[in-house]
Amino acid sequence: MNFRMMIGIILFCVSMTGVFLGNLFLFMMIGEVNRKRPDGDQISYFGSHYFKTKRIFGEYRKLYPEGTIHVYMLISIAVAFSSLVGVAVCLRVIGG
Repeated sequence: MNFRMMIGIILFCVSMTGVFLGNLFLFMMIGEVNRKRPDGDQISYFGSHYFKTKRIFGEYRKLYPEGTIHVYMLISIAVAFSSLVGVAVCLRVIGG
């Protein structure tokens, strides 16, 4: 196994850690938002799409203007995405 492949594997592991942490922070935001909502109007933890995530971000920022969980989630997702770009470079998908 050459050096380039080992770096690719490490970057893939970093990427999966970023995805895991991003989802963990999203669940934390859902819990914080649900704490302020009535029982019949809570957001489900299951199922995720762009509009639901956008709604969670909006409500979290409105309810917790000094909260930082959304920033941590964005950083985690950025680390995951940039690591996947690094994996693509190591596998010569990008940059030949």
